Amino acid sequence: MIAVLGMNLRGKSMAGRIHPTSEIDSQADLAEDVSIGPGCVIRGCVRSGAGTRVIGHAYLQGPLTIGRENTIYPFTTLGFAPQDRKYNPLEQGAGVLIGDGNVFRESVTIHRATGQRPTTIGDGNYFMVNSHAGHDVVMGDDNMLANGALLAGHVEVADRVIFGGNCAVHQFCRVGRLVMMSGQQGVTRDLPPFSICYEDRRVGGLNLVGLRRAGYRDHIPALKEAFTILYRNGHANLSAVDLIERELGNDTLCMELVAFVRTTSRGITGYRQPIRDDA
Repeated sequence: MIAVLGMNLRGKSMAGRIHPTSEIDSQADLAEDVSIGPGCVIRGCVRSGAGTRVIGHAYLQGPLTIGRENTIYPFTTLGFAPQDRKYNPLEQGAGVLIGDGNVFRESVTIHRATGQRPTTIGDGNYFMVNSHAGHDVVMGDDNMLANGALLAGHVEVADRVIFGGNCAVHQFCRVGRLVMMSGQQGVTRDLPPFSICYEDRRVGGLNLVGLRRAGYRDHIPALKEAFTILYRNGHANLSAVDLIERELGNDTLCMELVAFVRTTSRGITGYRQPIRDDA
């Protein structure tokens, strides 16, 4: 058995909460009620807030800060070196920062940053089996990654995004709020907020179900007009957002769309007109 020695515990005792087969580094700083199951390895400067549970056979590598009430399933690895051949794997760098109430299912991988800002995961996100967030990813809150979903390095994700199984986002892309990507799709440019992607590297329309569930039913007519201006009327992107601002500037979600398009550096994902069978 591997002894648990010298770690910094924020409380009186963790008796019964750390399995004797787990290895905990002396640099670890764990809240009193953190639960560590069998076969876990916690190395380097790893901090964890109250109520977090590591079920077993997970590997956490510092620098890593984990908030409250997270659940980490077996074979998950958090904080390892980025998959970047230019990066020295011995460099600790800014590490990984994780918020509260996230779930990391079996075999999730999240890699530490190459830059000064840590790879960042917000609150209430759900990572399903084999999903991956690469180095320098910045993610907001309440997102869901289905099995095998992949976010490359430097991807930025807003809030309440759904990534289908085995979908992929190219490095340096941004994904706006309330986007839905269907399974096995990929994008190499930014995905505007409120859109749905069900063809490879194509926007198919608005995420109407997501908008209704989020309480934005009243915004849908304006967003439909904005989508038509942006994607169906043949305008250049900047001309389109100028027109949206003039005609729909009183709608906050339309203005969120405008702001996203104006700040893109990779360009936005294109649109493919649906094929109609009129026969």
